[in-house]
Amino acid sequence: MKSKRIWLIAAVVLLMGISLFAMTSCGSVSQKSYDESVGEGYSPEAAADGDFGRDNLESNNDSGETVTAPSDAVGTSKIRYVIRNGSMSLTVLNTREAIKDVKNIVDAAAGIVSDSYLYEFREGQYSANLTLRVPVNRFDAVMEQLQDLGKATNIQTGDDDVTMDYLDLEARIKNLEAQEARLREILAMAAKVDEVLAVESELSRVRGEIESMTAQFTYLKDQVSFSTIQLNITEEVIATQNISQAPFENLGGRMKAAFVRSINFILSACAVLLVALTAILPVLIVLIPGAAVLWLIITKLISRKPPAA
Repeated sequence: MKSKRIWLIAAVVLLMGISLFAMTSCGSVSQKSYDESVGEGYSPEAAADGDFGRDNLESNNDSGETVTAPSDAVGTSKIRYVIRNGSMSLTVLNTREAIKDVKNIVDAAAGIVSDSYLYEFREGQYSANLTLRVPVNRFDAVMEQLQDLGKATNIQTGDDDVTMDYLDLEARIKNLEAQEARLREILAMAAKVDEVLAVESELSRVRGEIESMTAQFTYLKDQVSFSTIQLNITEEVIATQNISQAPFENLGGRMKAAFVRSINFILSACAVLLVALTAILPVLIVLIPGAAVLWLIITKLISRKPPAA
């Protein structure tokens, strides 16, 4: 009896061990299938820890230099991505001529004038606001050349380090592109309608994220590659001692206008007088006969002779 109990306990322990081993094996197989469905070399934990970014941060930039980040941090890349901006005010003798000189400088630097606004700030004198885009490696040279065109004031420059944003977008785009490629492979192997629909839905979401991030990355690369310079140009105000002809400008026109205003005033006064007479005409019709009768009575009383004594 005692031996039977021992064999029973051993059998239960063996069954529990087999069940635990089967559950562990199923979990491993499920995790492996999930990793393959998302993309080779990718998992949520790896993405959170930055493993994927470290494996893919070695790439070539536009100038041919290699961007390599150390394994401890993405932000300590040897290549720094910086947006450079500047602004300046110029006082010149002739705004239009200065604009031509500015365009020549920008063209020589392989840049563009992206925005131009010319306006008259006082009679015969002009100002202009220009937005210049020049390659970042020509930024300092262009700023110096612009200062030679006139009296330069309010000179400002600024650098904005966007290395982290640049590398992050680059790594995320590569990650999404890897997911897209794997999803397309899975879509080709899908047999059931619900599987096809599920994969296509996920593929559409990934493609949307790729397009959005690619647009952001393109804009960021443009800002890094080309610096922006805001330029204000104003003509110098020169005082003169010559006799001014301004009081006699358009003299004939002003005399004509004054004459016409006087005639219009007289006509308006006559019109008002006629309207007033028309308004009191009924009153005159009533008062004039009464006044005439009263006048006759008074006249007769005055002309009557007193009786003789």
